[in-house]
Amino acid sequence: MNNASKRAWGRAAVLCGLAVTGAAQAFDLQVSGFIRQEAAYRIGSDSNPFLRGSAFAVGELDNTVRGNPVAEATFAALTGQDVTDPSSWVLPSAQFVKEDFDKDERWNLMATRAEVDFNMKFTNNLSGFVKVRGYYAADVMDEFGKPNNFEVNMSGVNGDCGNRLEICDRNYMIDLPSAYLDYQSGPLWVRVGQQQIAWGEAIFFRVADVPNGLDLRRHSFLDFASEEYADERAAAPAVRMSYNLNQDWELEAFAQMFQPTVHPRPGTPYAFINSPFAIRDDIGFDNFEDFINGGIRLQGQLGNLGLQFFAVSRHNPDPVYKWGPGGQTALDAQFGEINGQVFSEQVFRASGAPGSPQPDGAGTLSSFDWMQGAALGGLNGVEALNVLGRDFPFIGGFLSSIAEVSSALDPTGAGLLPNADIANGIWATNFQEAAPTFDLFFSILGDLDADIVSMYPAENVFGGGFNYIFYAEPNTLLDQLVVRVEASYTPDRKWTNNVSRDPIKEDEWITALALEKFHRFSPNFPATFFSFQWMHKSESDFVGRHLSTTGGTATRGASGGEENNGWDGLAFAFQQPFPNLIWRVDFSVLYDLNGGHLIQPAVRYKPSAEWTVEAFATFMQSKDTAGIFGPLEWGDEITLRVGYQF
Repeated sequence: MNNASKRAWGRAAVLCGLAVTGAAQAFDLQVSGFIRQEAAYRIGSDSNPFLRGSAFAVGELDNTVRGNPVAEATFAALTGQDVTDPSSWVLPSAQFVKEDFDKDERWNLMATRAEVDFNMKFTNNLSGFVKVRGYYAADVMDEFGKPNNFEVNMSGVNGDCGNRLEICDRNYMIDLPSAYLDYQSGPLWVRVGQQQIAWGEAIFFRVADVPNGLDLRRHSFLDFASEEYADERAAAPAVRMSYNLNQDWELEAFAQMFQPTVHPRPGTPYAFINSPFAIRDDIGFDNFEDFINGGIRLQGQLGNLGLQFFAVSRHNPDPVYKWGPGGQTALDAQFGEINGQVFSEQVFRASGAPGSPQPDGAGTLSSFDWMQGAALGGLNGVEALNVLGRDFPFIGGFLSSIAEVSSALDPTGAGLLPNADIANGIWATNFQEAAPTFDLFFSILGDLDADIVSMYPAENVFGGGFNYIFYAEPNTLLDQLVVRVEASYTPDRKWTNNVSRDPIKEDEWITALALEKFHRFSPNFPATFFSFQWMHKSESDFVGRHLSTTGGTATRGASGGEENNGWDGLAFAFQQPFPNLIWRVDFSVLYDLNGGHLIQPAVRYKPSAEWTVEAFATFMQSKDTAGIFGPLEWGDEITLRVGYQF
């Protein structure tokens, strides 16, 4: 926390103290909470491919340099050998060999959660609320050493965590998702302090729900779908207020310290960033931590029609990634300067060598490994090669040398990169050109790792929506049917551009339709809740990847997902309590029209007010890497949560 933030919160603490002192006789405190054991067991046959140095690429992997006379001659030239005497060449092995580090652990999650709520009333106008959350994740897998579940080195009370009001270590976190004061006087309501701002009401989709990012370090987003991101929204210090203009219309505004989305840590069970690539949230957050997001919303009612209009100016909490410099100085002298840049100033590090955080063998190795990892991560593996050349002169010079040397050594004059347009930063145009080029890197350096730096570009989000309640003959399906429509428009939104320092920039429209209803099918059972939703996004998919970079394979660059005509998803859910409310059945489906689904059946058992047992299964399938569930398709699991409330 910076000094300005500390002073601001110091003043807030003084005000709280004065409020308590001035109304000591009226003070009322209520304490409640729960403790819960959570466990998730993987039932799928495949383990997470993003762990342990790309576990999807193991064993012998073809080195495309070998068997290619031009590539072999180019390797000899780049390594200082006599290109006129092929019989003397010392060539790399015909196969790269990647050790299989997968230990097939079955437990994705074994955690203990405790939450304590403090509800305080100081006066009739002033109240407060504090939620303390503690979460301990047991070690259920053995990475290259124990995995770091929570430390982000981004903010936090001790500077190592993902939120300003958080204390953490690699396997536990204690934070304050809520710590605020509420003031109510007539039409005016003000909330000051650490808080989540939940504007959306969707089960899976977020359109109006734009004030806060998500913290996915605990169970990713694989908890109960019906909980609507309640545990995932990332809180931040804010001032939020509303004013009732009249009986039907309300104006709301907020100003909140910027708090980014935090993804599962690389190397942890739910990671969806390839483990050789370290996400440097700390560097990215340092450039944005002092910014303030703000927004305004007008809500009103015209009979049965509810309306809302909102505008938010923010730094997008969802990170846009770019490559960072590797900083491995141990190899600077060996390679010297290329294009005025030394080895340590470009992105890659030779894993296992001094200056690399990865052990030997834990990095990406071979063009197949690179392409498959890029495809699963929503990147164009071929274009990413050109990005590296444009953003790092060292690599650009190396690629240009490959183009020039291979052309000179090729009897046809084509070389390994026959379509290169070096002046415009294009070296490879397809996999056939990229593969031997990548494998020249790996043949010389071995397996590689790198840093990826997060950015959080500024943007303005404008939106609105309506909801309407239909009334029909009582006890029919159309009676009291709620229809909700939400839409948002973001001009010049930015996305990760194959990890380039220059992000993709386009306008984006997001629309969603939701139908909701409680319907009683039998007088012996409580009403069933139904929800059906549809979302369309014009430029990106559900998880925020730009469509133009998705759909690649191990032997092809990105196809653009849905042919870049937008992304569409459907969601359906129902919830059925049983008589006496001891049992409840839930069922949720998220369907990706590009090919894929998430299905989550669940059952809840509550034998008393204190005890709750919840069990649910999550099944995911993706047609290909353009599907939103590609990075998590491995994650079929059964989750059990046993909680005690007090």
